[in-house]
Amino acid sequence: MKCIFAHGFEGVPSGRKPRYLREALGLDVVAPSMARRGWTFEDQVGVLLEEIDRVEPGEGPLLIVGSSVGALAAAVASTRRPERDLRLVLLAPAVGVHEMWERQLGSEGLALWRELGTLQYRHLGVEHDVELRWGLYEQCRDAAGVTVTHKTAVVHGKHDDVIPVGRALDLTVRSPGVVRLYVVDDGHRLLDSLDVVADAIELVSGPPSGR
Repeated sequence: MKCIFAHGFEGVPSGRKPRYLREALGLDVVAPSMARRGWTFEDQVGVLLEEIDRVEPGEGPLLIVGSSVGALAAAVASTRRPERDLRLVLLAPAVGVHEMWERQLGSEGLALWRELGTLQYRHLGVEHDVELRWGLYEQCRDAAGVTVTHKTAVVHGKHDDVIPVGRALDLTVRSPGVVRLYVVDDGHRLLDSLDVVADAIELVSGPPSGR
């Protein structure tokens, strides 16, 4: 099965998770730079739509594994290709990530971001400052209610201090496509739970079905 890996906001295409998918699970993985179109959330969704459209539907199910904001982008992208046979594994999906920015910036910082239209941000993945447009906040806020209908497994750490596990539970409850939520003894990065990721991939790789 072909696999698209969507890294998180601070992640890179050559990270540990896509290497695990290739080397331990033997998957045919494409891991695009999620920022290749820009730094808004819709830019990231657009990257995934481009990658989905490169794969012919006749080639069979297409697996998308997303991490954090990449998982949220995968969920949203899947809603725009309802006719495709997509299988999703969402790792700590960043549903409600806009609330993290609200906490970090406070009301004054958020108002300044909105007024200026951009926010200077030191990106740990690319190791330089980037300009984050206000649209990133608005688009992530608007995506927080996403509902997935493709066959999906969600993996979330109960010690996640970035996105509360309750957000993953809410996504699961409202989404007919989610067949299982794995709550693991881990944090946001889920690097100690890669064996669970393998189980989740095996689960969604079978015939398409709802819960």
